[in-house]
Amino acid sequence: MSKPKPFCVFTKDENETVLLAKLLARHINHGDLVLLNGPLGAGKSALVRAMIKSLLNQPDLEVPSPTFLLVLPYQNEKISILHADLYRFEHEEEIEELGLFDNPDAIIFVEWPERVPWLMQKADIIISLQFGPDNRGRQIEIFAPKKPKLIANSIRVITND
Repeated sequence: MSKPKPFCVFTKDENETVLLAKLLARHINHGDLVLLNGPLGAGKSALVRAMIKSLLNQPDLEVPSPTFLLVLPYQNEKISILHADLYRFEHEEEIEELGLFDNPDAIIFVEWPERVPWLMQKADIIISLQFGPDNRGRQIEIFAPKKPKLIANSIRVITND
């Protein structure tokens, strides 16, 4: 069996990034761990914000960055979501204090997962964002080793195949 490959897409603006987030949200299930990495200002929070709004079906929901609070919870009658930002972490042991894994059904989004390297092994989806040429748009790489259909469906939808 061949090793899964990442799917890469370029989004030219925030509207396209939001559309991609809505597409990705369709493939996120209870208990999934979604990691987002990339440089400061690359759009990690914007992508998560759009996925959370889509998952909860609340387009007007305010979804701030959890940079200072470290983790923010969201839920409705069907779904529980945790959005964590590990940028301010100094020691990976601190993650235990956040309670991210207390609810096995919660969807967990983590920004700056490189602060806790062992998270990569647990991830269902890893999304890497980079600035596009001349800082315009975003180059987004999606790696879903446990969800090969996600990649195949994303390719079909984005390329209109």
